[in-house]
Amino acid sequence: MARIRLRLAGPKDCSALAQMRYRFRAETESVTETKSRFGRRCVPWMRKRFRPQSYRWRCWLLDDGKKLLGHVCVELFEKVPNPVNDEPELHAYITNFYVVPEMRSQGLGERLLNKALLWCRARGTDAVILWATPGSKALYRRCGFVEPIDLFELRNGAVRQH
Repeated sequence: MARIRLRLAGPKDCSALAQMRYRFRAETESVTETKSRFGRRCVPWMRKRFRPQSYRWRCWLLDDGKKLLGHVCVELFEKVPNPVNDEPELHAYITNFYVVPEMRSQGLGERLLNKALLWCRARGTDAVILWATPGSKALYRRCGFVEPIDLFELRNGAVRQH
């Protein structure tokens, strides 16, 4: 088996990352956009954000020297300043976390997630949030995530408590 590298994504990776994003979303939902149209929209979006000098975004990927095997993206976002408890004033959002099906259950997802969490901790984030699929919850629990009791979400006009 080829050596698998974990590295920071850059602008040159964005076309392959957009293709994987399409594959990722198409695994569980019906797509409403062609792959080429999505790529024309997604690639410039990613190139703008996945630059080494970007403060807010990071994307790491796994590759074997020939193709991408997985990726995880993190966006930092600020909190309103808080006058109590020296509480950190930064949160992180993990998104677009994906490992190709043929490489799952080999520890690669945990490797990606730990890299992202290390980066978040180094920046002093208060909380790291994400939306989990049913199949990914065990991984998140192993890495210390818990399901919140105080989070609310509003989607399409319907309020649901998590």
